[in-house]
Amino acid sequence: MVKPGSIIVEDSLFLNLLDEDYSQWLKSLDAILVLGGGVPLSPTEPPVYVQQRCDVVARLFDFMKNNLSSQTSDMKLPSVVCLSAGTAHLPQFITPHNGLPLWESTASAAYLLQHGNYPIPEKYVYAETTSYDTISNAFYTRTSFTDIAGWRKLLVVTNEFHIERSKAIFDWIFHAPATSSATNDDGGYEMYYLSCNNIGLTSEAIQARKEHEKRGEINVKSKLAREYLTLKEIWEFLTTYHDFYAASKLAKRGTAHEGSPGGNNLLKLSYGQSNSGEGKLLECNRGKVVLSLDSFVLITVSLIVLGVACSMRCKNARWDVTNRNVLKFN
Repeated sequence: MVKPGSIIVEDSLFLNLLDEDYSQWLKSLDAILVLGGGVPLSPTEPPVYVQQRCDVVARLFDFMKNNLSSQTSDMKLPSVVCLSAGTAHLPQFITPHNGLPLWESTASAAYLLQHGNYPIPEKYVYAETTSYDTISNAFYTRTSFTDIAGWRKLLVVTNEFHIERSKAIFDWIFHAPATSSATNDDGGYEMYYLSCNNIGLTSEAIQARKEHEKRGEINVKSKLAREYLTLKEIWEFLTTYHDFYAASKLAKRGTAHEGSPGGNNLLKLSYGQSNSGEGKLLECNRGKVVLSLDSFVLITVSLIVLGVACSMRCKNARWDVTNRNVLKFN
């Protein structure tokens, strides 16, 4: 039997889908939470490693719809909640047609709704658009969705490099009582975790992410989860100390009075920095290497300049020939 708190590995999940214990566990799920994290490639495509999370969820949802719901006509399929407004330390994707930011969860939701093999019906798909890191992923999913909707058995989906820190954070926040006077009320949540294969990042970028995630996991377990014990205290931590929720920190960020972000370039690349940067010639799109928009514009401008230069050279050559003929005639 799959026990609460378990981390299930993607390959193991699909090998055991027909097992009775797995079937019963899947039937009990209220919601599947798909973590975001990284600048989208386009309005319908999250980063490749997030696409992997979405692909796994789409395939799993399709299996449940076609193999489990038919056994029990009144079985309710789980809701699928795509998480994350953006990544705190990177510029957001700006949609060219309206100049507005594209939420990371929007790209994930669009990808699931339009999935090439296993599209998920829109009535099951939700987008969380408030969070900017894994801690706020958990907090705002609980306060804006699961507490209100009554979803209590949850499957959290992310990549292997991110799974341990995600588990530490979601266990902390989803088992926290609302206030100190409700210490025996942890919300009644059963949390499960699905670890997807690391697709779409170089081995160096994955290593950088793992080192970053390990430091974060240690900080959560040794400090944050011990200091902020209730949901109210976690809210106070976010609104007082968090860079993206504390008013004073947001004001400094907005007026450019904060320090330079700096940091590990490999780590930033692992969050999709190259998708919002300049000068990138190639992109990875659904596993295929394609020309980026920057590259296309660069090549187009270069061809235009080359064409103009060639045209002027030919014109000058004709002018020289004409002049020589005139001199000969004279």
